[in-house]
Amino acid sequence: MAAMLADLAMAAACVLAATFAWAGAAKLGQPSDTVAGFEDLGLGAATALARVVPAVELLLAVALLAAPRIGGAVALVLLAAFCVVLVRALRRGVEVRCACFGQAGGPPLSVVDLVRNGLLGLLAGLALAADQPRVPSLPASGLMASAVLAGAAGLLALRRRRSQSVQQP
Repeated sequence: MAAMLADLAMAAACVLAATFAWAGAAKLGQPSDTVAGFEDLGLGAATALARVVPAVELLLAVALLAAPRIGGAVALVLLAAFCVVLVRALRRGVEVRCACFGQAGGPPLSVVDLVRNGLLGLLAGLALAADQPRVPSLPASGLMASAVLAGAAGLLALRRRRSQSVQQP
């Protein structure tokens, strides 16, 4: 049982590593969109953040693979910070497009983005149980892949439902 938990924890760390690597690389690949996204969020020093945040995300991806417990803890802190920024933007009531993965014309920020970060936070919490870097077992990897697909399908359904409710008068 302990080995399965360690494998699930490492599989969670791998999913998070891929997510943060994708987000960081996308932001670095679209620097002007990234700056605009930070400006739209009302954050100061948007140009500096457009350099620092992707670098932190890429370093975090490496940390999650090399030292999953440390990476998981840092991921929890970073995701909490992202949630604070999202809540602040949502409370302002201004429509801000999601540039979380470097895209300029993403969907408007909504509670769905908070749910996504919550799900990623669950993965980060699970990564804390990884005892050491390892290749997860096939059963653990399959279980994690199923969980990720279910989470992604749920998020897509939430986003569609929200989009439909916003379009209706």
